[in-house]
Amino acid sequence: MSALLYLIGLIIGATVFIYLYSSYQQGKEKFKEMRGQSKPAQSMNPDTIDYFAIKRAPGTRLCPLCGKELTKYEALYASEVEEEGKKKILIHGCRYCYKDQDASGQNS
Repeated sequence: MSALLYLIGLIIGATVFIYLYSSYQQGKEKFKEMRGQSKPAQSMNPDTIDYFAIKRAPGTRLCPLCGKELTKYEALYASEVEEEGKKKILIHGCRYCYKDQDASGQNS
C-alpha cells in the first residue's frame, strides 16, 4: 500500500515540476518578446556583415575565406600543393567567393 502511495506522489510531483518548468519557459519567451519590441529593426548592407562574428549552431559549415554558411552539399574549391616537401591543401573559396579565371573572361 505504501509503495502505491509513493508511486502516486512521485507521479504528481513530476507532473507539477513539468508544469512549473514549462510555465517558466513561456514566461521567459514572453519577456524576450516584450523586450525585443522596443528596439527598431536594423537594416544592414550585406557587403559589410562580418559573417564570422554571427553566432551559429555548433557544426555549422563556413567558408574559411568569406564566412558564408554552407550546406552539406556545397563544397569548397581547393587544390593540392607541395611546399617544403610536404603536401598541403590550398583553399580557393566556396561558390560565393571563388572566381574561376576561365569564367571571368581572361584568356590564356
